[in-house]
Amino acid sequence: MQTTTGISTLQMALNENQSVTSNRESFAALMRKAEKTDWDQVIVKIDEQISRIGAVVLSLSALYFVSIFVLKLL
Repeated sequence: MQTTTGISTLQMALNENQSVTSNRESFAALMRKAEKTDWDQVIVKIDEQISRIGAVVLSLSALYFVSIFVLKLL
């Protein structure tokens, strides 16, 4: 039995200070955007989408069971 291991010779040089600063800046930008968002409207839109998906599922299941019911009557 032969095993193969690989060692990458590619070295990445990262400056930790830049990544920390970048993370803080992106987090701050995300927080500013979240503060501007009307969360009540977002919840209403999500609720409407869930209701539409539920109606589609209900319609498809009704089509399935109606066909079975009609076949039993015949």
